[in-house]
Amino acid sequence: MRSGENSSPSAANLITLFLIFVLGSVLPVSFFKRVINLGATRKEYYLSILLVYTLWAALFAVLNIVWFQLKLNLIRNYEHTFNILEIFNWDQFGIAGMFIYQFGAYLFLLALLNLLFSGLHHPVGRVIWAAFIAAIPVFTSIAQLRHKLADGLLTLLFYDSLLQGFGLTFIIACLLLLGGWWFTARRTLI
Repeated sequence: MRSGENSSPSAANLITLFLIFVLGSVLPVSFFKRVINLGATRKEYYLSILLVYTLWAALFAVLNIVWFQLKLNLIRNYEHTFNILEIFNWDQFGIAGMFIYQFGAYLFLLALLNLLFSGLHHPVGRVIWAAFIAAIPVFTSIAQLRHKLADGLLTLLFYDSLLQGFGLTFIIACLLLLGGWWFTARRTLI
């Protein structure tokens, strides 16, 4: 690798990804029983989860934009990292566009994790887990499916229209959150 090449993800990207996985998995698994035992209804619990996810997705987007601006203006000569804003070309939309695109992507990832971890104790949730786990090696190993996967990811992450890209990501995130609510409404305290 040549000197000056971007060789690793930025610190903000790594922290964001780690915290998204912690939030998306720990809240549905660990806090459900505690919150319900404190007297909250399932609806109150889930609305609170939605608020937490929304606020953290916005905070992660702001954190990454601030780090990206610091990198561009101050530390580019000292730190050779890449940022998802550059990789997905989200920086073409300006600061507001970077925020909107990241917010949608982070909310999508949180919604997917919420669906998976909310359904851990339900047979349908286990089927979704199995399908998700099986889909990864199948879609990456079969050439025809690999192209479909790549096209799907391109559509989600590299949309040239900010409104259409965010709209698609947001609609899918809402559907995943509805699935998470379906599991939460049927979840027992066992």
